[in-house]
Amino acid sequence: MTGPNDGIYGYGHVIAALREGRIFADAYTHPDHVGAGIGTTLLTHIEARAAAMARGIASGDEATDVALVNYVLLGGDADRMLRARGYHLARIHKRMRTTLDTPLVAPVWPSEVSVRTCTGTAEDLRRVHECVEEAFGDRWGRAPRSYDQWAEDMIYEGFAPALWLVAERAGRVVGASLCRFRQVDDQVAGEVSQLGVRREARQLGLGRALLLASFALFAERGATSVGLDVDSESPTGAHRLYERSGMTTTVAIGQFELRIRR
Repeated sequence: MTGPNDGIYGYGHVIAALREGRIFADAYTHPDHVGAGIGTTLLTHIEARAAAMARGIASGDEATDVALVNYVLLGGDADRMLRARGYHLARIHKRMRTTLDTPLVAPVWPSEVSVRTCTGTAEDLRRVHECVEEAFGDRWGRAPRSYDQWAEDMIYEGFAPALWLVAERAGRVVGASLCRFRQVDDQVAGEVSQLGVRREARQLGLGRALLLASFALFAERGATSVGLDVDSESPTGAHRLYERSGMTTTVAIGQFELRIRR
């Protein structure tokens, strides 16, 4: 949305994930124009656009719902606006963080498990993808992702395979912690983008060992903190593992959904 002199007052966008039956939306209002109804107007346009997209993917005469998804901070104006428009809170995602300014706990690896860094070869990347896909297969609301879809998100410009920890047992990848660096308040911070363990290797302490090894990896490279995102209702109890490992919640983000009929 623009105002006088072509000033940008706010913007919004929608991204269709049709395979998942979802359309993701996001919108922002310029701080100088909060309270002027811009957010409401943007959301109205977003909903209309999402409805048009949903109609465009209809198959036959079957009436199928599509979820319009918005992620917002809980307890704020956006939270209240979405609820007032009929959105329901489907899930809460936590942003968790720990600092690296105290002595780190050494990881204890399960018997017969070895850990290494990713080689970055096409073969190794596919083995990691296969492991992560299985590990996240029981995560709420998640659709399977092909290697190409996963690689588009994870193998970015500047990708460093040395920051990916790979756990193997009997030559099979059974767990992985896929890490990267990011800037937070002008400081170097570590980010655990994905951490997963195959079902066959769970309940052995491997997830905690990978997390602690990730902390050490970042500390050795000068990071001052480590962060990650987690589903507050993870079926594997991942959020509790992170808490036991010294991480705390810094922000809670609500996943709000509105059903749109095709």
